[in-house]
Amino acid sequence: MHYHEGTEHLVTTFGVLFVFALLTYWWLARRNAMKIGIDPSHIDLLLPLAIVGGIIGGTILSMLMPEDRQVAGEVLQVDTRIRLFGLVVSGAMVVFAYSRVTKQSFRSLLDTLALPTLAALVIHRFACFLAGCCWGDVSVADPWLTSIATTDIGQQVQTLPWLTGEWVRTAVTYGPGTFPFQQQVAIGLIGADAVQSLPVHPVQLYEAVLLIIFLLLFRRIPLHQNRAGTIALLTMVGYSIIRFAMEFLRADGNIVAGSLTATQLQCVVLLVLSTGLGMISQHAPHHQRSGPE
Repeated sequence: MHYHEGTEHLVTTFGVLFVFALLTYWWLARRNAMKIGIDPSHIDLLLPLAIVGGIIGGTILSMLMPEDRQVAGEVLQVDTRIRLFGLVVSGAMVVFAYSRVTKQSFRSLLDTLALPTLAALVIHRFACFLAGCCWGDVSVADPWLTSIATTDIGQQVQTLPWLTGEWVRTAVTYGPGTFPFQQQVAIGLIGADAVQSLPVHPVQLYEAVLLIIFLLLFRRIPLHQNRAGTIALLTMVGYSIIRFAMEFLRADGNIVAGSLTATQLQCVVLLVLSTGLGMISQHAPHHQRSGPE
């Protein structure tokens, strides 16, 4: 399959799906709020604040981690990347501030937003797939890749050589102007006059499928029957594991430690923190969802 999301139009598939993801996020969060006795008007006010705060935080994290801006070593770089985990953490800080001002339960608000965040991310990953961002590793063997396999660039674009070959039926190609194409031109895998990129793993779809499975499993957990904050912690643990695994098949993250990307290191930190908070919360008094903390 061959994909090229053009940028010459004001309205793009990526933009439409991004807006749809935000609307889905808002609708599901409002529904969750009503289930646990939170006035949905809080969601209407909180979500724009959390999104703006998250974008600011994600951008700041990118600025603080210049080594994570590179998408092909020193050859091709992207100077501005809104990092997802920076967005989530700074968005949670906005939620905390809002909960203090409005005297709502912080942990209940996080539970309300947790699974809708993943649902919106599923839609966003489909948008990324069509646009060619957050792209996957090269899925075929190549002599040049074999020769640089031990370098950071080699590991970045083909971290797991054993997951390559004609048997990878899910592989897709992208056209000129897309990130996968530009990356492969920059490191010499294809010429600038090529009509398409080498096949790459559709890692965006892999992640989306795993998230859908996660959502189907956890949507059956009643919000009102669990300790406040439980759903949010489980969501963070689950996504950290999924994202850590998917990073091995993503070609847009610079290798910063061994064969790990900066995002994988963040996954480890968040996984440890979430697990620790979960253990602490098990020994804390149970908080009622209907009242402030």
